[in-house]
Amino acid sequence: MTRTSGHDRLPGATGEPASATAQLAGTVAEASAALSGKLDPQELHPTLVALAARLLGADVALLHSAPADGALPIRLLASHGSPIALPGERTAALDDLPSTPSLVQRAAQSRCVEHTAADEAARERFHDVRAIEACLGPCWVLCAPLLGADGLLGVLTCALAGRSAPPPELLPRVQALGALFGLALQAAERAAEQRAERRPADALDDAPAARSPALQRAEALLQDARAALRDADGRLAAEREWLRIIIEDFPVAIAIFDERGGRSLLASRRCEQLCGGPHPLKTPGWPEGAPCVRLCQPGGRPLLHHEMPLVRAARGQGMTCEELWFRRPDGSYVPVIVSAGPIRDDHGAILGAVASYEDVTHYAERARLREEWTSIVAHDLKQPLTAISAYAGMLSRRSQDTSGWSEKILASARRLEQMIDDLFDASKIEARRFSIEPRPTDLGAQLRAAVELAAAERPDRAVVLAVDEGVPPVLVDPARMDQVIGNLLLNAAKYGDPSAPTRVTLSRRGAEVEVAVENRGQGIPPDELPRLFQRFQRLSSGPSSNAPPGTGLGLYICKGIVEAHGGRIWAQSTPDESTSFHVSLPLPGAPAGDG
Repeated sequence: MTRTSGHDRLPGATGEPASATAQLAGTVAEASAALSGKLDPQELHPTLVALAARLLGADVALLHSAPADGALPIRLLASHGSPIALPGERTAALDDLPSTPSLVQRAAQSRCVEHTAADEAARERFHDVRAIEACLGPCWVLCAPLLGADGLLGVLTCALAGRSAPPPELLPRVQALGALFGLALQAAERAAEQRAERRPADALDDAPAARSPALQRAEALLQDARAALRDADGRLAAEREWLRIIIEDFPVAIAIFDERGGRSLLASRRCEQLCGGPHPLKTPGWPEGAPCVRLCQPGGRPLLHHEMPLVRAARGQGMTCEELWFRRPDGSYVPVIVSAGPIRDDHGAILGAVASYEDVTHYAERARLREEWTSIVAHDLKQPLTAISAYAGMLSRRSQDTSGWSEKILASARRLEQMIDDLFDASKIEARRFSIEPRPTDLGAQLRAAVELAAAERPDRAVVLAVDEGVPPVLVDPARMDQVIGNLLLNAAKYGDPSAPTRVTLSRRGAEVEVAVENRGQGIPPDELPRLFQRFQRLSSGPSSNAPPGTGLGLYICKGIVEAHGGRIWAQSTPDESTSFHVSLPLPGAPAGDG
């Protein structure tokens, strides 16, 4: 059910046709002319329902009295439309509405236009909607309170056959008629009160004189109402034009979407420049194969309608800074950063959605050049590195006297190869092109293998492993997780106390599993913890002064790998006591954490 007051923004207001103003003015003028001079309630009531049916295109129109603090029945004063006008149980069902909840009663209490489809929920809830639907079949019911200066004077009900909601431009006309009908009822009541106060003898002599002032007051009230409506319409038109100018000339590409109001969309000039044509939501019905604008995932897969940012936002699923591509009709692509969110009213109801699009072609090109440069450098470094490794191996096999030198050459070559691999991974993470190949993996078995390898490579550093029972398999890329675990074990060996063992634990934490690597030592200064996982950051503490220099990319790459799995990585440290690194990974089928 929908409620509309005079201060509410009507659905589809930005897309209302220009003729709506003329329709509203014509409705007010015709109603004013028809009501002029009608100050007898018995004559006025049927006139009101007939006018409402004709001017609003309603199949049924009803006029009910105003309830007196809910104590008296809400009586049916007049009806228009053959199904309701017939006497019998249906008319009786609409003549005593306070006995059960009704849409009329709701409009009387809220003092706002109430309207709803005659669906199963409304039929069960509202007695009058059920009675009207029994006559018309599927329909849409509107109830408008008729307000005067002294309060509520009645409630007008209009029913339109069919399942479709009334057009947006109909609601302002309902509100305008409600205001005029309220003024007419108020004028008729005042005239009746004046007639009742006069003596019977004087009433005959002074009847023409008594009618003239009342008629003048009613016409003055109607003229004031028409002037107020003209002023309100002028202000509304000026506000709409101001909003249109802001949207059109806004320097950032934006689009506003109302899925409820016929999927209307307003896109700025900058947005259509980015698209090279109309926004994708304006072109879904184009012939198959015809060139049109598409919104795509990076890589070129077109988004389905329900995947589009504006449609998702209109359903409450906002997004921030997500990279997408516009595929233009000429086949070219424009990378954009998209942010979208719902537009809500004061009560939290979603009225539509707004999205912004920022062209990042320049930044994408810089990232591509940076990645290409890194690849070229790494490739060029690999060629002499391969030759060095090959000749060092041959040298170590041919001469025992130079085996020590050749081993140092091989060790340096392996370190250089690791640095090149780190550069590769870092460039992919920075360019958001890092990919993994997850499959069900027993993390406990993988940790045992990693601990055994660490013990073989560094027999002087003890490693203790503790695995909780019942930890289920997780979806990970085994090779990448080996890279993370190996890096954490290497850091623990490099910066931990050589006499204290490194402790590795695997446990389940609700919908996640957690791997922790802990070592005793000098710890990490508190001011270094926030920067620990940034690029080119290296631990400055540790007893090993001859530790091999690195690129400072190890923990940065670990963070990229873990986040690619939907997990988290963090560090905790107490100076001069212990340091622990924690990796948390989601279990299959469990929602990702907010962290």
